[in-house]
Amino acid sequence: MNINAQVTPQARDYLIAILAKQEVQGMAARVYVEKGGTQQAETCLAFCPPGHESAQDVRKDFEDLTLFFEAASIPYLQEMEIDLQGEGKLQSLTIKAPHSKKPAKPPKTFVVSRDCNALRVPYGTAFTIPEGAEVTITQALGGSFTVKYEGNLYRLSPEVAGQLGLRSDVIMFEPPEDGLISEDQCRDSLRQVYDPEIPVNIVSLGLLYGLDIDQEKKVVKVTMTLTSPGCGMGDIIADDVRNKTMQVPHVSDCQVDIVFDPPWSYDSLDEEARLELGLI
Repeated sequence: MNINAQVTPQARDYLIAILAKQEVQGMAARVYVEKGGTQQAETCLAFCPPGHESAQDVRKDFEDLTLFFEAASIPYLQEMEIDLQGEGKLQSLTIKAPHSKKPAKPPKTFVVSRDCNALRVPYGTAFTIPEGAEVTITQALGGSFTVKYEGNLYRLSPEVAGQLGLRSDVIMFEPPEDGLISEDQCRDSLRQVYDPEIPVNIVSLGLLYGLDIDQEKKVVKVTMTLTSPGCGMGDIIADDVRNKTMQVPHVSDCQVDIVFDPPWSYDSLDEEARLELGLI
């Protein structure tokens, strides 16, 4: 992965002086973004002693200054600039990262930078995509990715995708002032769960049968189905439902119950799904 980043000469010299004061041979700095792709995104610069960088970090030297860029943050750090403002004791570094709050747009194809665990779609069987393999992204929704490799489809979890420097738009929620679990936020979170083969969320697919909220225990129970009783990705989709719901403010637990009565059919699709699938 490449990073398009600039450090002005003034900022470079200032940073070199700060790193030298740490009296650690080979001290560098590390750049990363917290909550990248959201309005809460924050670009951070931290000391990075030798050996503290991640194996996936991208190193870039600016003459005598070495910066390590977190792989997962690179989509948000493209075209960033570190500058110096003020004079004398009032000098301070500024970081401009124009893409930090924009949802990352993954490439259509990319080369896997490390061996990565994946699940074959639709069977759910484990598979390792080898380092150096070129894959094609067929779906990047809800934080997870579906890629094509040697003619087969594989799902990359959000954790694995993050290790490869891939990010997609994931919704963030503001805690309701009344301290209660919001049903609307729960449904919005479930709209971030997608079928690995079909670019449609489970709500629009009609897979959601029930949403029950226990405000006292702060527990959400989701009753849902699958497009097929033999779907090998059922456990993975259920985990996605659980993880996405747990991101809703005030939710302490989520229980997922998969049922097959009544069975799912194309009649369950909402208008959005029908448009996406070309059925209208």
